[in-house]
Amino acid sequence: MEIIDFAWLAGLFLASFIVSTVIIRVGIPRLKSTSATPTEPPGQLPDSSSTAIFDLRATGFWIGFCETFLIFVLVYSGELSAMAIIIGAKEFVRNDKIQQNPSYYLLGTLANLVVAVLFAMIGRAIVSAS
Repeated sequence: MEIIDFAWLAGLFLASFIVSTVIIRVGIPRLKSTSATPTEPPGQLPDSSSTAIFDLRATGFWIGFCETFLIFVLVYSGELSAMAIIIGAKEFVRNDKIQQNPSYYLLGTLANLVVAVLFAMIGRAIVSAS
């Protein structure tokens, strides 16, 4: 792999991480809806440890970084079935939070998957074209 290919891939990975983080930290909380009936409590979103979008001290930041990196690498290398490990591990570790607010975690995971897969596929196309 040439240095220019590596630069493209690194840039695309960082772009995918930034886009998915902004979607998860800014976009999804704006989707908070009120309940359909007065007896149901309004949907709650998980509390954030910080108001900063990119909080380098937050564990969630690094978990998201590693998750995006693994998805990007697995898709780029064509190991799509191995992505199930990421989803399974996330469900195992965050089961209590997922049960409290399943739609937030499902949407966040899917948003991260879609963005990382899209950018990895773009990376594959760019590297194979060069």
